[in-house]
Amino acid sequence: MADKDNLLSKMTDTANVYLTGVVSGVSGIASSVGQGVGSVVSSVSSGVGSVVHGASSGVGDVVHNVTSGVKRMVMSPPESGEEDRESPSLPPETPHLLSGSPVDYPGGFLLPSRDPESMKEEAAIDLELGIDNEHFSLQEGEGESGIKGLETRIELCKDLILKCEESSARRRMLVHKLIQMRLKLQEAKEEEEIAATGVHVIQGHHLSPTKPVKTQPYKQYCDRCAQVIWGVIHVSFSCSMCGYQCHSRCLERIQRRCAGIRAAEDPSYILRICPEVGLAAQNYKCAECRVTVTYTHLGGVSCFGDAFSKDNAWCEPRRCDYTGLYFCPMCHWYSRCIMPARVTHNWDFDERYVSCQAKQFLRLMQRKPILHLEKLNPHLFKFVEELNTVKKMREDMLVMKQYLRTCRTAQENRMLIHLEKRQHFVENAYMYSLQDLIDIHTGVLLQYLEKVYKIFESHIKEECLVCRGKGFICEICDIGEIIFPFDGGVIVCSECNTCLHHICYTKRNQQCPRCVRQQARKKQLE
Repeated sequence: MADKDNLLSKMTDTANVYLTGVVSGVSGIASSVGQGVGSVVSSVSSGVGSVVHGASSGVGDVVHNVTSGVKRMVMSPPESGEEDRESPSLPPETPHLLSGSPVDYPGGFLLPSRDPESMKEEAAIDLELGIDNEHFSLQEGEGESGIKGLETRIELCKDLILKCEESSARRRMLVHKLIQMRLKLQEAKEEEEIAATGVHVIQGHHLSPTKPVKTQPYKQYCDRCAQVIWGVIHVSFSCSMCGYQCHSRCLERIQRRCAGIRAAEDPSYILRICPEVGLAAQNYKCAECRVTVTYTHLGGVSCFGDAFSKDNAWCEPRRCDYTGLYFCPMCHWYSRCIMPARVTHNWDFDERYVSCQAKQFLRLMQRKPILHLEKLNPHLFKFVEELNTVKKMREDMLVMKQYLRTCRTAQENRMLIHLEKRQHFVENAYMYSLQDLIDIHTGVLLQYLEKVYKIFESHIKEECLVCRGKGFICEICDIGEIIFPFDGGVIVCSECNTCLHHICYTKRNQQCPRCVRQQARKKQLE
């Protein structure tokens, strides 16, 4: 009887010890995942129930239940309804390698276990490949080194893999070594490129160090932490593609994808006017950095990296008029831009508030001719007189282009260089950029085109005899006046391309004399 009492006493003491460990573990977990008091009480209650149940089954069951319970709580904490703040563009975390047990990767690939036999086999493979496993570098005393040496050993590893039996432990080790060497080779190439050019490639940004400017006309701010960049004090980097700039300490925390990559992959606008979906669709988080917006409970971290207090618990959601999404104050600085959707649908050039990433994207796309106005809003040409005038002048200059391309004098004088800033005007008459529409609204584009139009017209009609000799004389009135397809009051026959006065063509019942002669000649031949 005394032995049973001693045994029960020992079991109770053991249960109390593990209970204390469970309570302390639950408290630490609760503070790390931000659980409330109710979740902690629930976890402790379930832990106590498991301990009491285990105490009735013996010390061994107690140890097993408590250990499995703690492991389950650590590996999968209770759900709280709040998602982790992960960047949407960051890859998932790499699983940790646990010594003594294989790690299961997607696709069924297993890393070899770390038992003595496998360690000997791995050492033999390292010796065969000429790799120092401790530092994963090439062994000294060999002729090849660096990138060239890694490429040689990768090819050797491929040959060894093909010689091994399928699903063997040696083959799995060789595949694992091949992956390591390829990753090392990629890192070496990137380091070599960075060392040669000083350019860091992060999230598509090509970041190069900027030279400090002693006198700056305005303050420069970091696009990551929204703090001032002091050129003399701070080392800063700037993206050559989109203009993104940040401190050197903020390089590893960049989450915004390069707007230059987006503009190259999908050069198109959102042509819906402020396509808002609401904060609930974003789970009340910033669309870029995923920090919680609106009122935030104390204990979190603000978008500027500061701990929330009663004074800064309000994180203002700011709407981007271009995307319709909501952003935190760090990702939305109340920058203003003209909206392409409002211009094409309403001819509205008022600036609206946009996020930082939308501002960079719109700035890069502003001069790209991607708006086909005749398809997007054909009625716009009826209500905007300047737009219709620009359309007619562009069509006329495309006709003039045919004269200038076949003229030796025009080629020597490089007359088409006058349209260098608007290269798409030489290619077609229907595509517009956002900057074109802005300049039409302000009157700048019309003045520019009138100047170029006069230069082209003067060369064709007056200065060059070759171009002037390619003109037409109206066959109906036959007054001797030389007319061209781009002249006002002139119509071009769609069948034979003959130019006639529009009045004369109307009086002739819209019949081209040349086409009439050709039809009569065909009848005679028949």
